[in-house]
Amino acid sequence: MSLVILNGCESGLKPFVVEKANIDVPPVWQELSHPGDLSDQGWLAEIQDSRLPDLIAEAVESNPDLQLARAKLNAGLAQVTVTGAALLPRVDGQISGARSRRSSNGSHSISNSFNAELQFSWEADLWNKLSDSERAAVLDAKALRQDLKAGRLSLAANVSKAWFAAVESKLQEELSQSLVDNLKANLEILEEGYRSGIFGALDIHLSRANLAAEQGRLAVNRQTHGDRVRSLEALMGRYPGNVLELVSDLPELPPPVPAGLPSSLLERRHDIRAADLRFERSVAELSRAHKDRFPSLRLTADYGISSDELKDLLKGNSLAWTALASLAQPLFDGGRLAALEQRAVAEAEQAKAIYINTVLGAFSDVESTLQQEQQLIKKTAALRLSSEESEYAQSLAFEQYRAGLVDYITVLEAQRRAFIARSSYLESRSQQLQNRINLYLALGGDFMTQSRGGTDLQAFETEGADSLIKMGKGKR
Repeated sequence: MSLVILNGCESGLKPFVVEKANIDVPPVWQELSHPGDLSDQGWLAEIQDSRLPDLIAEAVESNPDLQLARAKLNAGLAQVTVTGAALLPRVDGQISGARSRRSSNGSHSISNSFNAELQFSWEADLWNKLSDSERAAVLDAKALRQDLKAGRLSLAANVSKAWFAAVESKLQEELSQSLVDNLKANLEILEEGYRSGIFGALDIHLSRANLAAEQGRLAVNRQTHGDRVRSLEALMGRYPGNVLELVSDLPELPPPVPAGLPSSLLERRHDIRAADLRFERSVAELSRAHKDRFPSLRLTADYGISSDELKDLLKGNSLAWTALASLAQPLFDGGRLAALEQRAVAEAEQAKAIYINTVLGAFSDVESTLQQEQQLIKKTAALRLSSEESEYAQSLAFEQYRAGLVDYITVLEAQRRAFIARSSYLESRSQQLQNRINLYLALGGDFMTQSRGGTDLQAFETEGADSLIKMGKGKR
């Protein structure tokens, strides 16, 4: 009978196969990129900002999202041990005692019973289905470790971008404040001239209206600055109290980044590696779901002793043992196991689609940031020239107005253009830095050097996680 069952399993049930995604990777990037391979120097060393490394280190230690990723990895590592335990025998011990009284025809008797028992059970790993479950748990733990690494890089990038955004908002606030101060000084000059009969009432009203408008803009810039600082403090795991001290200016844009080859992105990006590992996990789970329809072989044994007296329990006067081997084959379950296998197929297809989407999204990130890098260089250079010329035009317009050569509308227009040009130039410099961070992140570059990368977190990832994963037999 068992031979018939085994032969039927080998020939009667064909497994579903979900092929790995085949993605057409271009040989080079379509957008203009700097030649060479991405350095392992760490992009944080390229940015000349003395405060930023400490801010990122604090965020890596205290950010709640990263703590959540660590906890998920710990749970995944524990699951590897739980799943791997099914491959090993299980031994349970039990000691029990009972006391009973019997009455018959007016007589009573009291008896004691004590038992000690060892129970042994083990399921043979037929068809490697238990190994498939363990392998799925190992792959899931590895994917969670990649999630932690990706979260760490993403957090460093987000802190950097939030830092530059906060510094820019501070500079925008200072620019608004300087414009308000300048407008107040101009208004005093105009009012003095009005009292002397040099300037008309219209100029006074226009100046006051312009001053009020800029005071309103200053209030908005202060709110924006406070919001950005609070967002940065929250990323760092601090209370968002808008008390973080900022530097006085944005750093210069670092040298161009070598983008390397598109094919190398598949190995550098942690989110791609995590998606690949989850696809492999789904394949292992599909294999297990298919093999659950095959027979299971289980061995059990009991060894026990009993005695009427507790002191005589270990003397072995009454011994008993049993041994049993059982081969169980699902015959009818209403289509449950077949449906579970179909579900595993669908989940594998989902994991495959997620992997493809992740890879294509990563390529799109790189191409987009490379293009934006070039456009921002041109934009920032143009805005710098615009800011310099507008500043000169503003000073010239006010001097000509005082000499009676132009009307006050010309002065207001020159002031407006100068402010917009300076504000846009600051914004463009910040965009350059943030896009550079996005490019580092899109390329999968680490923010720390390999020598400084030996942080507690990376040591935990490489040593603690690997040692627990290797406790199982399943390896990728």
